Amino acid sequence: MKEYLNSNNKVAYLGPEGTFSHEVALMLLNGTMTPVKGINDIVKGVYNGQFNYGIVPFENNLAGIVGDTIEALIKWDVGVKASVEYKVSLCLVVNSDVDSLSEIKEIYSHPHAIEESKEFLSRLNVSIRQTSSTAEALNMVIGHRDRAAVASRLGARLRGLKTITCGIEDKPNFTKFLILQRNVGNLGDRSLIIFSVPNKPGSLYSALQPFAEAGLNLTMIYSRPNKMGPWEYDFILEVECSLSEAKCIEAINRLRERAAYVKVLGSYSYLTLQGYGEV
Repeated sequence: MKEYLNSNNKVAYLGPEGTFSHEVALMLLNGTMTPVKGINDIVKGVYNGQFNYGIVPFENNLAGIVGDTIEALIKWDVGVKASVEYKVSLCLVVNSDVDSLSEIKEIYSHPHAIEESKEFLSRLNVSIRQTSSTAEALNMVIGHRDRAAVASRLGARLRGLKTITCGIEDKPNFTKFLILQRNVGNLGDRSLIIFSVPNKPGSLYSALQPFAEAGLNLTMIYSRPNKMGPWEYDFILEVECSLSEAKCIEAINRLRERAAYVKVLGSYSYLTLQGYGEV
């Protein structure tokens, strides 16, 4: 899969090093890779040409949609190159000289990782601390025998830390990542659309009706409050069709006639990956 993109590309991922976004980048992409602290800065960097591609988390099957990604996609005009379904394996990571869980008093991680391993963490008599990323959590652990992080194998290896146990997620844990590019493409397995509808009875039904009548499967739909007014919402829609297909184009055109706002982020490939270091 490393041939998916060429080696001359500038790639931004949600950093620092060792995040799951970094794992996806290493498994799929070639090029100069830059860790970026904020999702908005990644999307903005793709928009203004600073990066050829950006990798951002989009949705988790346990914790749901990533709000910062949706907000950035609404704000900046970019396209989706690929959607990557990634099987995440969460690990409890400690310093190399820690021998037992009984030494751990504090656990650090991103809120999503904490939520995804809630049952495991509830069995430990420790304080839980939230961080901006799993990689930041790992940095908080270095040099502290009484701290642990919920993070990845890769992140642990990069920092000389060790994993006490892996697979601590409560249920099978999948995260979708988006590979973003500047242009909106028209080829692929699926298409992503953001839209809003008038606040009146039947407006959402009317907006979705063209896709049903065209026999197009909706693989995801979320609602999210927007800033246009109280109780106004954006809807994020993923549909199994390509913008190269007439029925897909027709359904979107009919949506435009019924919606207050429509933004098409293009068609893209849908990929699946196993976690870094997994068999």
